[in-house]
Amino acid sequence: MARSELPEVPGMKVLEQSRISPAPGPNAPETLPLTFFDYVFLPFHPVQRVFFYDLPYSLSDFLRSHLPRLKLSLSLALRDFRPLAGRLRLGSPEGKPEIRCSGGDAVAFTVAESGDDFHDMSGNHARDCARFYPLVPPLPPGTEGGQPVLALQFTLFPDAGVALGVTVSHAVADGSTSAHFLKTWAGICRLGMGGMGGMGPCHVAAPPSYDRSVVWDPKGLERTFLHDLKLLQVERRLVPLDLHGKNDVVRATFALSREQLKKMGERFSSRTGMEECSPYTLAAGLIWASLVKARGGSGDKTEYFGFVTGCRARLDPPLPATYFGNCLGICWVEAEGSDLEEEDGVHIASAAIWKVIRDLEGSGAFRGAKNWIRDIHSLASEGILTVAGSPKLGLYQVDFGWGRPRKIEVISIERTSAMSMAEWGEYGSGLEISLALPRELMRGFRSSVLKLISSL
Repeated sequence: MARSELPEVPGMKVLEQSRISPAPGPNAPETLPLTFFDYVFLPFHPVQRVFFYDLPYSLSDFLRSHLPRLKLSLSLALRDFRPLAGRLRLGSPEGKPEIRCSGGDAVAFTVAESGDDFHDMSGNHARDCARFYPLVPPLPPGTEGGQPVLALQFTLFPDAGVALGVTVSHAVADGSTSAHFLKTWAGICRLGMGGMGGMGPCHVAAPPSYDRSVVWDPKGLERTFLHDLKLLQVERRLVPLDLHGKNDVVRATFALSREQLKKMGERFSSRTGMEECSPYTLAAGLIWASLVKARGGSGDKTEYFGFVTGCRARLDPPLPATYFGNCLGICWVEAEGSDLEEEDGVHIASAAIWKVIRDLEGSGAFRGAKNWIRDIHSLASEGILTVAGSPKLGLYQVDFGWGRPRKIEVISIERTSAMSMAEWGEYGSGLEISLALPRELMRGFRSSVLKLISSL
């Protein structure tokens, strides 16, 4: 969505649009080829997040005291994460997608002011999705040199808070890579407080690893995925699930404490006779079954749930945790809709998800990998519910010196009708789950979920 197409928001003003270049430093590779892990996400829209921070400053104070530090620390972070300032080229001389880095690389950086209600927008209740669109910048238009992969925006809500909007190409970075970059940037900003002159080299985290030779492809997935992408036409995107821009779509968040998750686990074990499963599984099962019930009329229809699993540690040999790019496996679960609508539907959903997660041990993460791209498009037409994000990313640790974020919203979940999941609570002991749904569906879903949560 172009800047001129953004919805009207009271008091929304774009104050500055600039480009931040990586600071001089170690040379990054001129080209960084994508791997078959990256190819999986070429059909997806960029991932968009908004981080809300309490910051009761005036506009002049923010521009004077905070903005210069944010820009300088961003430039220093991009020195290590230079490909994020580069461009994605789908047609390299070898006919394979790659990231091209050059001396003129820079990241689009927008500063804006909003007259909207900061505390209302950063709440958990149902809010119109359209209110969030102005907070996330679009990626700049592509050129013959390729498509930019990252755009950033700070929006100040005077005397209340600030929102950081991040838009990043999923084909270039998975959640782990995005979190690595954001924590590095925030850490440089937070720790480099000795005046602007003191913000020199400041490695708050290990730099990213760009070694593509560590990704083995014994099954020939690169060739298979390139073939499938041509057949499926990337330009089609995942249209069947796209709620973006549709009228009366709202987003809401549901929190589960450690104590509630513990009680859910005890109930799960007593009802199913299975060992206690992970909090992630319990929360996912709760949302999946509740959404099927809220939609109603599933009947004999098979319902699907999809998620990704980290593969850095699953490869042989394992990839470094700092590996730059995507390294995710695609997993999906199926269950009969009529079963999920039963009284024990939540436990049935959780049991089905837990079985797939347990099967991932060993090489299970790559079972059926040749069909990943075809499965994504096929299951999209079936209305699959998927998960964006993970509590393991630790995104609430992204602290620029203002403390932990008050709230994080994954704006792009409405592009794929996904749910987002992150850690919740001061010590990350609980979980928070967000969804974007048509308003009427959200009413029924919210009522069902809150009733189940209150019973804990």
